[in-house]
Amino acid sequence: MSEDLYRSVSEWESHEGYSPAERIALEYVEKFAVDHTSVDAAFFDRMREHYRDEEILEISICIGTWLSLGRVTQVMDVSVSCPIQLELGDSGPAAVIPGA
Repeated sequence: MSEDLYRSVSEWESHEGYSPAERIALEYVEKFAVDHTSVDAAFFDRMREHYRDEEILEISICIGTWLSLGRVTQVMDVSVSCPIQLELGDSGPAAVIPGA
């Protein structure tokens, strides 16, 4: 995933860099996380234009896993007690990002 697409994920509906398959997957992520009751048969019909049922299941499991992990880390306040260390490569030492 390019930096441009990563930075534009919140504008998935309008950003020109996303393919139709990526857009429906991102729409699914948003619905799954924010309004899961809006995911109906018509939506899955649109998803099947780009993904097989097995792929939709895999996407669903990934979304659910990341959502649950995010909730666990938030509830347990893991982001503060386990800072992320990023390697900066040749430009300098590792950076510690508390709360990331």
